[in-house]
Amino acid sequence: MDGFNYVSNIPGSAEDAVLIGRGSSIIKMTADHWRSQVAAASERIGLRLEFMSKQHHLVRRFAVKEIARTGRPLSEPEISRRLKLAQPRVHQILDDLESHLFFLVRNSKGAVSWAYPFTADQTPHTVIRKSRPPARAA
Repeated sequence: MDGFNYVSNIPGSAEDAVLIGRGSSIIKMTADHWRSQVAAASERIGLRLEFMSKQHHLVRRFAVKEIARTGRPLSEPEISRRLKLAQPRVHQILDDLESHLFFLVRNSKGAVSWAYPFTADQTPHTVIRKSRPPARAA
């Protein structure tokens, strides 16, 4: 959390604060309260990710990047071949990712068609990425 900039010396305030924009309003939160909220969220996220091995992360990152790059679903054999992982292992990892955190979704053919935040499916949402082609957003 040391990499964040905090607002200080806000008129009428004796403490450091963070200003958060919500709609047309700006909410002031003490920096200590904000730090505790970020720490608690980090802890909750860490607990939810504990089941993931290095191979889980590898498969997930690959699916996200490839769906964003190609805009098409990824089959288990393709993931297995490209990452040099046994196909039964890829199948188990995809089962884990799909059931634990909804990081990805397979289509009726078993191919990964959705890997947050991208999808190979047609949606009304597009992500515009600097120096890259637009991608469909999940």
